[in-house]
Amino acid sequence: MPPKKPNKFIAPVVIAGITVGFLASAYKFVFAKPKKKSQENEHVEAQADLYTDSESSQPKSEE
Repeated sequence: MPPKKPNKFIAPVVIAGITVGFLASAYKFVFAKPKKKSQENEHVEAQADLYTDSESSQPKSEE
């Protein structure tokens, strides 16, 4: 029985798919708009305000 030939179609397709995925991710990273940063900053500031408000509303213990 002769040895089975390896499938030479799947490997190039997998490599091409990985390459396309990598290039798409790199493109998104390089050309992404900085809109998301401002939303994150607003979210962090809102959390900071909630934290400072909750501290000021608690009664302080006197020693």
